[in-house]
Parts: sequence; C-alpha cells; structure tokens
Amino acid sequence: MSDDFLFAEENSHQEAPAVREPFHVLIVDDDEEIHVITRMALSDFSLDKRPLQFHSAYSGEEAKAKLRERNDYALMLLDVVMESDHAGLDIARWTREELKNRLVRIVLRTGQPGQAPEEEVIAKYDIDDYKEKTELTYRKLMTLMYSSLRAFRDLQAIERYKCGLERIIKASAEIFSAQSVHQLSQGILEQLVALLTRSDAAAYCKLHLEGYTATGTSDTPFSIIAATGEYKDHIGDMLQQGSDKQVIESLRSRNEPVAYEVHNETYYGLYRTTLGHFYLLYIRGISELSETDKHLLTLFMNNTAIAFEHTELLGQPRQS
Repeated sequence: MSDDFLFAEENSHQEAPAVREPFHVLIVDDDEEIHVITRMALSDFSLDKRPLQFHSAYSGEEAKAKLRERNDYALMLLDVVMESDHAGLDIARWTREELKNRLVRIVLRTGQPGQAPEEEVIAKYDIDDYKEKTELTYRKLMTLMYSSLRAFRDLQAIERYKCGLERIIKASAEIFSAQSVHQLSQGILEQLVALLTRSDAAAYCKLHLEGYTATGTSDTPFSIIAATGEYKDHIGDMLQQGSDKQVIESLRSRNEPVAYEVHNETYYGLYRTTLGHFYLLYIRGISELSETDKHLLTLFMNNTAIAFEHTELLGQPRQS
C-alpha cells in the first residue's frame, strides 16, 4: 500500500466539478435490444448528481457471477424468462436468500406476463417492482429509476448507521485506550457522513506541523485517523494535501478554534486544540450546511480531538 494518498486533484486554472460515485445498475436480459434501449433511455439520468453505470448479463448464471463480483449494485432490472421460464425468479430468490444481498433493488421485467402472474410473484418473492415490458414507457421508466435508487440510497445510509453504531458500542467498553478512541471516532464519522451527505468520501486527519510551511515545495502529510469510502483503506497512512493546501492554510491563518470552508463541494474543517495541535475533517459531496449540520461537525471535531489528546497524555510517562 502506498504511503501517499492524494486528495482529489483540482485544476489550478479551472475547477473541475466533483466526480460522484455512480449508481451501478445491472441489466439481466437475454435480448440484446433491451440492453441497448435501456442504456439509451437512461444515458442522461442522474440522482443527487450521481450518474448511472450499467453492467450487462445475458443469463441467470452470468447474473450470479456479476452479483458475486461486487456487492454495491443499486438496482437490478431482471428479465423473468431467459434460459428457463423462471430464470429471473430463481435469480431474485438466490440474491436474497443465498447471496444475502438485501440492499440491491430488484425490478422484474417480463414480456410474457402469463408465465409469472404479478400478484403471485410480488407475494412470493422479495422484489421491489414488477413491470411488463410493453407498459414500461420512458416516463414510467424514469419514475421507476427515481423511486428505486432513492430507496437504495436510504437503505445504504441505514446500513452505515448500523456500522457506525456497532463501532461506538465496541469502543465504549474501553474508552480510555488509544485503539478504542480510534474506533469511536470511526463509528461517529460513519454516522455523521451518512447523515449529512449522499457521498461516502471523508477523512479525519491529524496535521503534523513539524517543518510545515505554507510556501514550501514539499507537502507536510496528514495522518488519517478515521475515514469512509475510498479513504477507508488508508487509515494510518499519510495523506498529502496537494492543491488543497491553500484552503487549509487559509483556515489556519484565521487563528480560530474551529474554522471551516466549503470549496468545490468539499467541506474542510480545521480544529485547533489548546495544546496547539490541528485536526482536519475533509468531506466530499457537501455544497451547503444548515446550522444543525455545522453544530454536529463542530462537536465531532471538538470531542474527538479532546479524546485523542487525553489518550496521548495518559500514555506519556509521568515526571518524577
């Protein structure tokens, strides 16, 4: 694993729009024309500024392989009749019962409604909708996408809350150990990000000031204490600030206990402790904050920084 992991790069002359993680949509149908038409109809669709990324499978077995490969599909548009009259139904049951994937929204599409009556299928299988291909007009398809992806988005947020709460409960048993404080910070950050933004990219870092200069050619890295999304695998690594350095230096120059700025749909919050340490909270996908949001973020930075400092003080040898 590389020790250096950069913040999202920004063009120094022209700011590029923040890239959002797409919603992954799996199309399962043995008719190539269905794949082409669906992709064309939804090519410009987005929700929360997140585009769609399509994946195709042409049989039940191929669909299983795709579903095993990744667990973040938001929606599966699933044909009922493929290599068998009930191939789609088998995939729906397998996804829920064997793969244990409860998050992906499953919409059955059929050109032969007599093969699988709607009322019977809805009652028997854990699916989210059932559509005849002939009735699925462009307008109805758009309505279906909005409702399905919003449901997935909200279920995903609930899962993040659960993960965060689990970390907090585990950490509460040994609140004064360094490992526990890291766990506690991680759990709170996961819930905080899920609550405030549709994005899933955040890092909470400690700024190392030794040798730091605003005009220096080499960046002083941050150490990642807690993180979500793409930063999660880099907890403990050093994080270079890159072009974000100007924003952070501007926050430092304010000489305030807590200073923040929203820049290019990214939240930068800098907390200065009484011992002169700095902690940085970086969250992508935030364009505006309510007063409640600001209060929650300030509480997180204040309380976690105090906890880390107390842990460091407890770990220092006592003076005789």
